[in-house]
Amino acid sequence: MVRREVSALSASKKKFKARVTELLEVGSSGRDEAIAELKRMGEDAIGPLLEALEDNDYKLRMVAARYLGDVAMEAAVPALVTALSDSSKNVQRCAADALTKIGQAAVEPLLDALIGKDQSARKWAAEALGDIGDRSVALELVKRLTDQNIEVQRAAVTALGELKNKRTIEPLVEVLDTDNVELAKAAAEALGKIRSSIAIEPLIRALSSPSVDVQRAAAESLKAVGPECVPPLLIELQSRDYIVRRWVVEILGEIGDDDARDGLINALSDENSRVVHYAAIALGKIGKPSAIRYLVELLDHPEKDVRCAVVEGLAHIGTYHAVEHLERMLGDEDWVTRLTAVKGLGNVGGRTCLTPLCQALLDEEWAVRKHAAEGLGKVGIRKGATEALIAAARDPKPSVRRSIACALGGLGGEEATAVLKKLASDPDDKVREAAEEALLSLEAEGVTQQA
Repeated sequence: MVRREVSALSASKKKFKARVTELLEVGSSGRDEAIAELKRMGEDAIGPLLEALEDNDYKLRMVAARYLGDVAMEAAVPALVTALSDSSKNVQRCAADALTKIGQAAVEPLLDALIGKDQSARKWAAEALGDIGDRSVALELVKRLTDQNIEVQRAAVTALGELKNKRTIEPLVEVLDTDNVELAKAAAEALGKIRSSIAIEPLIRALSSPSVDVQRAAAESLKAVGPECVPPLLIELQSRDYIVRRWVVEILGEIGDDDARDGLINALSDENSRVVHYAAIALGKIGKPSAIRYLVELLDHPEKDVRCAVVEGLAHIGTYHAVEHLERMLGDEDWVTRLTAVKGLGNVGGRTCLTPLCQALLDEEWAVRKHAAEGLGKVGIRKGATEALIAAARDPKPSVRRSIACALGGLGGEEATAVLKKLASDPDDKVREAAEEALLSLEAEGVTQQA
């Protein structure tokens, strides 16, 4: 009797093992069904999955780790922690992801791995702990900031950012001041995620870092902190370092606080053209029409990059007050400036933009013509626009013809339909596709007239 029961049990285990092996080979399309079946198996699936986690084929080990995470099997935590030291980095990553999905039950074993001898395990343990989000482990992660392995340090820094524990700001600031660019960059990013006013001054100091990557990370974090940064940033507009001033005006523009307006207007007179460039864009992003009169004074600036930035600022403001100035810049010698002006006109929209956009269809630069066509489609005024688009429908550039087809499809009408039918036989496949889609759209709206 006992032998029969043991035999039946053994057969049952073999059956489950065979089925789990089949599920491990399921493609991505059947993954959801496989996960559901493994969950139904429950504990019976653990043994075969753990065996697969030790297979010689690293791809099979990866799949097994993923499934163990998907079904959140707490019994698999020790084996997954061991897999953080796997010979394959891909398996290590899958094991870390699985432990993150399992969550709280993995915290204590991960803390043990965090102080273990294996560098890979320490790194992935730090990352997983950050992703799990248990703030109580923050101080343990702080201890890893002095780890002998840089990768472990960086993982700990990133994890502390994910945990958003304000008690870790001071240690992160110390990392921010290190000479190691990767660590300093990670610390700047982490401080941005915590979003504390305590980090504002250190992040502002990092704007003068020798590393552009650290500067950029600090700038992005200051943007994330938000309006609290504005007063100290305005003070930094007087910095002797033009790089700091350049970042400050960009950050102020992204924050978009009205209190920055006067400071940005003053920055339009900065001795450094890069600062002027970013100040013009920033002032536009704040979006006050009252700033237009200050921007237009720079439309004749000798540097094309500054003129282009001013046009971008005017486009951001996006009111009819800016239209005459954007139209004027359609005659600029720099095609990028003309392109920026055309895009701005398209975004402003309205009848006042119709004539300048039609004129831009004749520009010598194809990118300007393309966006002029798109702008006319956005404006959506059939009279005047349709005639100009039809006249330009033989443009030598396929991308321009394609935009014309799209615009005509949006405007509709018998004349537009006739031209679209011709474009549906265009030698360029993308133009044909756009014309055909436009015709189908018009037919669906009941606009197309039967021949």
